[in-house]
Amino acid sequence: MRKPKVSTHKRPAGSKAPGRGLRVGFIGAGRVGSALAWHCKRLGYSITGISDKMPKQAWVVYGLLKMSYRKVRPSALAEASDVLFLSVPDRHIEPVFVAIRRWLKHGAIVVHCSGVLGVEVFKGAAAQGVETLALHPIQSLSSHAQAIRALPGSSFAIEGTRPGVAFGRRLVRQLKGSSVVIAGPDRPLYHAMCVFASNFENVLLDSAEGVGARLGLRKRRVRKMLAPLMRTVLENAVNYGALASLTGPVRRGDTGTVRQHLEALATRMPELLPLYRACSLHLVEMARRQGLGAAAVAEMRTLLRD
Repeated sequence: MRKPKVSTHKRPAGSKAPGRGLRVGFIGAGRVGSALAWHCKRLGYSITGISDKMPKQAWVVYGLLKMSYRKVRPSALAEASDVLFLSVPDRHIEPVFVAIRRWLKHGAIVVHCSGVLGVEVFKGAAAQGVETLALHPIQSLSSHAQAIRALPGSSFAIEGTRPGVAFGRRLVRQLKGSSVVIAGPDRPLYHAMCVFASNFENVLLDSAEGVGARLGLRKRRVRKMLAPLMRTVLENAVNYGALASLTGPVRRGDTGTVRQHLEALATRMPELLPLYRACSLHLVEMARRQGLGAAAVAEMRTLLRD
């Protein structure tokens, strides 16, 4: 297996590594775990090892870190680490923690990277004297190499015990990012916010590619056509706000155009009608807040709900 190429960050000669002396281990060698491991090593943390149920995944990360591959048991990692990252899928975090909990030493910090879960999944940690941290990068990570490039400068949602949060904030600062505390009960809503801003973009582009295919256009061609439009919309929305930068037929109250959209979709791509109606009804509410007249709002709502 070829190892992905990543850029290297060099410290000035003679500078002290900011993470020197702290031993960090990783259970889970996916995109988040590999990127965090790579940057922890770059920052001078001592990597105690990487464990994954798929040895090939761990081998790739050892290669990225320029470390010799060695198979290591999760229990051994727990015993040897001051900070232990459980960078595994959400449903595995609690059972993995239960399995390795008794090997964690007093004062160690156990970390997960889930957006929807808080530190409540680390049941029994406090009684054992183990500190906890939930550290979720607000970032889209599609490969090992891309994750390593994207992590610096990102925002992170954190929660945990005081020592856990202190470590999380320190690591985020070292990554030139920013952090916000999101308490456990609020994390599902917070994570839904992230899904609106990320995964739903994929839904919309996939729908646009489907329409393009019906027009005889290749997906790559559709993406190339729409990329300047999408980048401008996102840039304007980020700079001026989603409401202030809104454009389009709904914003203008152009029911004739919207009616033609609905008729075309009903005839040729009826599977997209529910999505178009749902998105457009939300646009109507945004247009109302932007000053679209009451009569135009009512007419547009009637058209979209008919």
